[in-house]
Amino acid sequence: MSSKILPIIDITDLSLENSKKLVSAASKYGFLLLKNHSLNRENGVDRLFDLSKQFFDLPAELKAKYPINTANDGYVGPMVEDLQQDGSGKGDPKEAFNITHFDLSEFKPAQNLPDVFEKELPLISSCVKKYYSVLHSVCRMLAIGLDVKDSEGNPSPEFFVDAHGLDLKARSTLRLIHYPKPAEGMEDTNQAGAHTDYGSLTFVLQKPHRGLQIYDGTEWIDVEIPEMEGQELLIVNIADMLSFWTNGYLKSTLHRVRTTKERYSVVFFCQPADVVVLEPVNSEIIRNYAGNYYSLKKDGKPLSSLEHLLLRLDQGYKRKSTTTTM
Repeated sequence: MSSKILPIIDITDLSLENSKKLVSAASKYGFLLLKNHSLNRENGVDRLFDLSKQFFDLPAELKAKYPINTANDGYVGPMVEDLQQDGSGKGDPKEAFNITHFDLSEFKPAQNLPDVFEKELPLISSCVKKYYSVLHSVCRMLAIGLDVKDSEGNPSPEFFVDAHGLDLKARSTLRLIHYPKPAEGMEDTNQAGAHTDYGSLTFVLQKPHRGLQIYDGTEWIDVEIPEMEGQELLIVNIADMLSFWTNGYLKSTLHRVRTTKERYSVVFFCQPADVVVLEPVNSEIIRNYAGNYYSLKKDGKPLSSLEHLLLRLDQGYKRKSTTTTM
């Protein structure tokens, strides 16, 4: 299996040239790396990993008191979720905890949490605030690089930012994940099945750095995360909703996790506002792209952000389709 170091983008450079570089990586690979972001070791990233380990080290009966629900909150035990998108999976051996509902006026979780998390609410809120700052910067760069226009044909660099507005109801999720060391003879199996992500953008920090694999259309490729002094490179991947918005120009890339070691990840899944409609944006680049990669409802109308999320959650947890509004 081959390996690859993804393009590295400086998040502090919002120039047209750098924005086009980001769009190029997103359209070619669907994955890229960010440097000079605020989610560094000094600002709480290592503490988030410590917090994750504290929770997953708890007895199974304590973790089971907070089971995942249809609102996408809570604990996901081993084999409960099946990310394998082709339906051939039997469940993922990983375990995870989802913190999904936030009061974005203060970035505070608005759900019932175990004591280990309740004691660290300032840390969690601080990190979520930083994630949103990074999200909005990437959104601006994507709109600039794609030359998105408003309905009157004027440049609209805030298009994607507005769709992730802090005053709108959305379902962005901070997910802490633990991948146990595979049993002997199971090293070549998926700890997270092959899938695309549901939302708009996903930000990933992982320890150790190996384990993520992406599919380039012909083979699986190991993603190499180089060490950078003084900071963690932030993995970014384009998810379904941005691909829908761009008619497939930005790639929502199939990926999976395989590792021979115990592994932890801190993942922030970004969701646009529930009401956002997932139809191609006003961009000449997108109009000239022969895509046809956005989902339609039975009545021929594009899905909303919430509708697509519910469909994918039902698939991942093998639930019958639901109309719950969380």
